[in-house]
Amino acid sequence: MLILRLSRSTALAKGDVKMGRVVDGYKEFVRLSNEVAEAKQLMAGWDKVVQFIIEGEDNFYIKTEGGKASFNLGEHKSPNVTLKGSEEIFYKMLTGELDQTKAYFAKQYSIQGSMGDAMKFGRLGTTVQKARK
Repeated sequence: MLILRLSRSTALAKGDVKMGRVVDGYKEFVRLSNEVAEAKQLMAGWDKVVQFIIEGEDNFYIKTEGGKASFNLGEHKSPNVTLKGSEEIFYKMLTGELDQTKAYFAKQYSIQGSMGDAMKFGRLGTTVQKARK
């Protein structure tokens, strides 16, 4: 999963949940995916929709099409894969505090739809992460 340096001070507090930090993190993920050559190669010919249903944050989806990624708020009518879980778990995966595979097998989040597409999305994150080092 992509490790991002996210500032807690940029998130908006709403109750006990930090609103926006996962959305902001995946916006950055999309930006970097569109800049990293190897990531663009992974997305070439992989026209898919990855939906995120995040407890405590806005739902969003990432669409890959024509070798580019786009970030979209809301719910897609027919995503290829849907990732569901809490805001805290997705934030920890984004920052590298929690391994995505271990979190999945510990049932800390769920995957619905194509497991192959979920795995490829994970490889995309790993590729972007490596390019940032």
